[in-house]
Amino acid sequence: MSHRVTLLPSGHSFEVEPGEVLLDAALRAGLNIRYSCNSGSCGECLARLVEGELGPVGHHDFVIPGAERFRGAFLMCRATAASDLVIEAGEARSAADIPRQRLTATVARLTPLCDDVLEVQLRTPRSRTLRFLAGQHVTLRLPGVPPRNKSIASCPCNGMLLQFHVRRVPGDAFSEYVHTQLKARQKVELEGPWGDFVLDEDSRRPIMFLAFETGFAPIKSLIEHAISLELPQPMRLYWVARDACDHYMENYCRAWQDALDDFHFIPVAGDGGRTDWLPPETVPGLPAQLDSAARAVLHGAWRMTQDFPDVGPFDIYANGPASVITAARALLGAHGLREDRLFVDEFERFPG
Repeated sequence: MSHRVTLLPSGHSFEVEPGEVLLDAALRAGLNIRYSCNSGSCGECLARLVEGELGPVGHHDFVIPGAERFRGAFLMCRATAASDLVIEAGEARSAADIPRQRLTATVARLTPLCDDVLEVQLRTPRSRTLRFLAGQHVTLRLPGVPPRNKSIASCPCNGMLLQFHVRRVPGDAFSEYVHTQLKARQKVELEGPWGDFVLDEDSRRPIMFLAFETGFAPIKSLIEHAISLELPQPMRLYWVARDACDHYMENYCRAWQDALDDFHFIPVAGDGGRTDWLPPETVPGLPAQLDSAARAVLHGAWRMTQDFPDVGPFDIYANGPASVITAARALLGAHGLREDRLFVDEFERFPG
């Protein structure tokens, strides 16, 4: 029989299955619990039992001081539940609560997603997993090429397996190395996480996501996190690409649509050389020389306003070239969106 665990002071709660350790259950539920090693060595997930009875507690190397043990302290990564529980535990409420971390990961898998996009899966040491929030990015360092900031494409519910989407860009040393030289079991240095493109978990406004090509990576992380939290509001994903083949995880998105009660996937694609993304005069003052990427992103925002002429009730999470973000803000603002309900990840920080 499963048990319900309530966290103080936040009031968040989650279900823990028989024999499951509390930390794993909390992370699976999308909660941003403070932890580091997940193996009983660091003490970061120290919590205090307020009500209820713990089940078996596994061996751990971290020594809990006697006074803390007397007050009911225990490690969430080692403890199970024998009843419903109320516990005090540390949670991150914003990006500022996540410490900067440096660690060495290992390439676990390289998976082609389409002709020029590769999914790189990195495994962190069990003794030191990466703690991050959905939507954040890290710095990756590979031998002989400049470091690159890349968004994490996976859910924070598993900080030991991290996914990244890397497009091959001709002439770009980092992406060329990843596509031609990176091998399984190779070591990769990580630093981060960075950025505040994160989910407002307290909002109950319906959500629209706007992703451009490999900018789908942080959006995927946000959506998976929202699913793990079982957020009740409707969600819509607009994934814009200059070529239809750049919707490289289209089936994955359609699986979300099939499985969830109120999730809609809207792919928006051009023909590769398209320049007529937007009807004339759509956005007053729109620069005449926007490149194809900027026009594509702006067309995605325009498509939102065609589906919903009043976007005021929504939270919108978008990414794309900085060159078009100002125009997108103006377009969405003209259709009722509040400035503080547009969350933007500008990705000039990496070309692929």
